[in-house]
Amino acid sequence: MPLTLAEDGVQYFIQKVCGNEQRRFHMEAMGFVEGTTIRILSRFSEYFIVIVKGSKVGLDKEMAKHIIVSTEGREAISC
Repeated sequence: MPLTLAEDGVQYFIQKVCGNEQRRFHMEAMGFVEGTTIRILSRFSEYFIVIVKGSKVGLDKEMAKHIIVSTEGREAISC
C-alpha cells in the first residue's frame, strides 16, 4: 500500500519506491531504500513526518504516495 494509506505509529517496511528515475534517486539519497523500516510520526494536511533510518524526514503527499510499504518483509510489488 502507499505510505499515504498507512497508519500513524506503526512500523512498516519499504517495499518499493515508484516514480521516474530522478525521483527514485532523490528518495534513495534521503534513505528511502527497499527493505528499510519506516514509521509515520504525524501527519497534517498533506504533509507527513516519518522516521526512516533513525532520522525524521518531512514529506508531502506527492512524495509519500510513491513509497510502497507493508507490515511484513519482502513481497513482490509493482508500481
